[in-house]
Amino acid sequence: MDAKKIIGYLISIIGIAIIALGSIPQLRTTLTFLPAGLKDIYLMAVGLVIVIVGLLLIFGSGSSQKVSEVPIYHGKEVVGFRRLGKK
Repeated sequence: MDAKKIIGYLISIIGIAIIALGSIPQLRTTLTFLPAGLKDIYLMAVGLVIVIVGLLLIFGSGSSQKVSEVPIYHGKEVVGFRRLGKK
C-alpha cells in the first residue's frame, strides 16, 4: 500500500471523528479542549473538508502509468496492437 493512501485514510478517519464531535452533543461536552462558543456547524464543516482532503489523497494517488500501444502491421494493413510497458 502506498504511503499517500495510508496518510489519506488516517486524515479521513480524523475528519470523520471531527464530524462526530459536531453532530453528537454528548460527546462534545466530555471534551474540555474545545472552546464553548464553537458552533456545531463550523466543526462539521471543518471535518467535512478534512475528509475530502483525505479522500483526494486516497484516490488521487493511483498509478498514473500509461500503457502505450503500437500497431502490428502485416504489409500495409494493421492487424493488431502491441502494448508496451507494464500492465
